[in-house]
Amino acid sequence: MPDLTEAEILTLARAAGVTIPPELVAEVGYSLNGVLEALDNIDLPDLDQIEPLPIILPGPPADAA
Repeated sequence: MPDLTEAEILTLARAAGVTIPPELVAEVGYSLNGVLEALDNIDLPDLDQIEPLPIILPGPPADAA
């Protein structure tokens, strides 16, 4: 996977509602690209054959109604 550019990092940050100060964009990019490279190296056999679990968020307590 090619490294993310500074423009891509800023776009992803904006989409996530995160503000990255201009002087830290290069450092964030270095760290983020390192994490992505590490994740890319994880090789679990047949992982693509497993169905993902749904995300279930807890609701309000029963007595809150």
